[in-house]
Amino acid sequence: MRAAERAGPGSDPFDTAGLRAAICESWQVSPTRLLEDCAAESDLVSVGYRDRLFTELAANGADAAAAAGVPGTVAVWVTDRELHIANTGEPLTAAGVRSLTALRVSAKQGVSAERTHDGGEHDGDEHALPVVGRFGVGFTATATVADTVEIRSLSGSVVFDRARTWEQVTAIGADAGLTVARAPLLRLAWPSRERPADGYATEIVLTVRTGIDPGALLDRMVADAPDLLLELTALAEIDIAGTCFVIDRRPHPEEPEVEVATVRVPGGNDRTWLVSRGGSASWLIETGPAHEVVVAAGDVLRAPTPTDIELSLPARCITDLALTPDRRRVHPDADLSGIADGYVALMRALPASGRPLLVPRPGLARNEIDARLTSAVVAAVSEGRWLPTVADGDVAPRRATLFADLTEPLAEALGDLVGGLAAVDISVPYYLPELRAAGITEIGLADIADRLAGVDRPARWWWQLYDALSPLVSGPHEAEALGALPVPRADGRLNFGARGLLLPQVAGIRASWISTPDPGAVHPLLERLGAQVIPTGDLLDLPELRAAVAACADDPEEPGTETLVDEVLGVLTADPDAVAPEWLATLPLPDQDGEWVCADELLLPGSPLAGVLHDDSPFGTVDPEFVAEHGIGTLRRLGAGWGFLIVTDDLPVAADHDLPDEDLWWDGLPEPPQTLRAVRDLDLVDPGRWPQALSLLATDDRTAPLLADRDGYTAWWLRHHARVDGHRLGDYRSPDDPRLAGVLDPLDHPHADLLAPALGGVVESSADARLLLDRLADPERTIDPGVAVRAYGAILAACASGAFAVDDLDVPAGVRRMDGSAGAGAVVLDHPWLLGVLPARQVVLCGLPVDTGAAALLADILDLPVASDRLRADVVGEGAAATWDDAVAVAFAADTGRAPGHGEVRVHDTLRVRLRDTGVEHIVRWWVDERGITHLAAEPSR
Repeated sequence: MRAAERAGPGSDPFDTAGLRAAICESWQVSPTRLLEDCAAESDLVSVGYRDRLFTELAANGADAAAAAGVPGTVAVWVTDRELHIANTGEPLTAAGVRSLTALRVSAKQGVSAERTHDGGEHDGDEHALPVVGRFGVGFTATATVADTVEIRSLSGSVVFDRARTWEQVTAIGADAGLTVARAPLLRLAWPSRERPADGYATEIVLTVRTGIDPGALLDRMVADAPDLLLELTALAEIDIAGTCFVIDRRPHPEEPEVEVATVRVPGGNDRTWLVSRGGSASWLIETGPAHEVVVAAGDVLRAPTPTDIELSLPARCITDLALTPDRRRVHPDADLSGIADGYVALMRALPASGRPLLVPRPGLARNEIDARLTSAVVAAVSEGRWLPTVADGDVAPRRATLFADLTEPLAEALGDLVGGLAAVDISVPYYLPELRAAGITEIGLADIADRLAGVDRPARWWWQLYDALSPLVSGPHEAEALGALPVPRADGRLNFGARGLLLPQVAGIRASWISTPDPGAVHPLLERLGAQVIPTGDLLDLPELRAAVAACADDPEEPGTETLVDEVLGVLTADPDAVAPEWLATLPLPDQDGEWVCADELLLPGSPLAGVLHDDSPFGTVDPEFVAEHGIGTLRRLGAGWGFLIVTDDLPVAADHDLPDEDLWWDGLPEPPQTLRAVRDLDLVDPGRWPQALSLLATDDRTAPLLADRDGYTAWWLRHHARVDGHRLGDYRSPDDPRLAGVLDPLDHPHADLLAPALGGVVESSADARLLLDRLADPERTIDPGVAVRAYGAILAACASGAFAVDDLDVPAGVRRMDGSAGAGAVVLDHPWLLGVLPARQVVLCGLPVDTGAAALLADILDLPVASDRLRADVVGEGAAATWDDAVAVAFAADTGRAPGHGEVRVHDTLRVRLRDTGVEHIVRWWVDERGITHLAAEPSR
């Protein structure tokens, strides 16, 4: 049975029969009227309300809740092919039914009093719940998905049925030119006895047309629900097939004109909006979990539901402007005055750093309404007090000053000097378009310099100002802008600009031989602004100071000695990184007896160096009270002894630095060093304290880098003269260096890795070569064949370079053979193919790859024959002629890693050679005969 047929006699509370009779009569009188109704509904379905089903039905629910003064709830569910949309609030009225069937007239039209949740009435009160519908055509959206629509309400129920309407049209004979599909759905209503679902005032049931997926409709409704809760303020909850959306509205804690609306979304993805109502619109902005602003992108005007009017504004606008009947466009007579009244309040409710995001950026408007709204908003934000400042609270942008890239330190310095200075959070280049659009006044570095003229502040304040300005000066343009920046001078006057001032490298230095700004104001920025920098090293290396130090060294009792010492130590203390020139170590200091002695002739109390020198070293000790006053660190930098002292010469020309054995080291260099940095006094170390002395060298930041230079004087001297357990350092290797494992013993020292460049491993002299030869000949040592090859190769390389001659070496008692054994009998391999017939226990390798010249030299050193002198063999058979392009030759080259050779090649199925002295034959992989022909085995054994 059709829903329209379920009503019995006398159950027509809305007199649908009378309405049908009147409508049918009008159709009979004027068939054109029927066609107009069909066309009007068709236009609304296909154009006006084609995608607004849930929007319009939710708006009906909101209106019902507003009329009843209760929080509105809308629920949606599907049963079979029926889509149910239920709502709380006021039930269906007779006037509502008349509006539904009239198509063009709304029962809500002309409502002036609006109901609140408590049932009271207000005329234009800001807390009133607005009525959305005005034209009675929004319900046409149901016809986009259904041909049967039933409205079940507590006050009575009606049903619309397209097929039944067609039957009625046919019955009255007004069906000319029509089909059932074109018959209007919402003009004729029939009563129904159905009741709404429990808990709801009204329930709309749509029999979804075949071909339309109810699930897809629900998905679209789920997507629209959060926005509808925001737009339809009478709604508090939307439930779509069990997915429940709830909106929580509460006052903003700091801005009374703004409320915080949180839409509770299933899954915990809640969305929070700030809502400001004023004038003819509400303005909304979404905020993230950390209260960050989420700027609207590509939004549309809402009244309160979405229109087709695109907006470029950063905030969402919900207005009660008059709309066209399809609710997609603003009515031409709509009044936009006052529409931006609540916009500034919305901005004030945001964190200061996010407020400029709500200023519309200049750009091409998307349409006329967008242009008018943007103009109204810009006017409001230009005069509204929302822009946070450093010291003046919130002010209007037209009364504010902006310095882009303002930092907290700069704001602290300038806040009370620059009126209306915009706060740090918004003084960034990113916001410049917005702030310029709002009418703010911009200032630059030159303006700051001008505004500081005549300012009287302590030196520390100036330093803080320079420190704040420093990151902003990235090049000559910025430096020029600050050309008139005031600088306080040490004599109490103010200098306009930094040019012409002398600037110590380290602030706080007081030295009578230069002119400086006030020490408390000295900052690196002044150098970039034109002040001439005097590096600390140059300050200590001035000729005037050097002359004064020399005079004191000649006559330590000079009256000015103590003052000069205090000044120099003050410079060193002020700049911990300053490097004292070597001659400054001749500055006299008081020793333990009260005598003034040059600093480089004294050791500091507790000096580690004193613990490794022999007892009769010539050093004295600095007065302990003087050390306590100035600190060990400062006195060490001056040149007083703590660790080993260093000799430095940037342009050495001869071995004239008073270093022990310096001439021997110098003569052994291939060319003079470009610079010299060397540890002095190494010859004063007690022979029994070298382990401690080496630790001191390795752990001192000044001397440790010198150990890394193997060719430098320090590593050279240690390698040849320092002794541990009776052996030179050059007799040891680093534990981390396996190259000569077994030949050289690893140094047992906690800093052996840092001492590696001062250890053995590189043959530099005949003594080094003799040591390696003796160790290789020692049968008590286990030496891997590869290590032996490497050791013999190092000896050969040194001999070939001229480090020593063969005659400088003694013939060793034995040799290290290829199998790792040590003994007296062997030959030196001079041709690699000879390994095919020679056992490893008879062969000494000169290196890899085998080189005949190197083999001959090693044979001379070891007094051994080369293998080719002792072994003669002939190839058995001629083999097949081939070339190096032959497959066997190519495979041989690839397998052995040898480059393809030149000359004649012969391939043998089995390659045999016969020793001439014994006649014994050997199968070999390859062989080069005395004619230079290369013989290869076709299939060498693996």
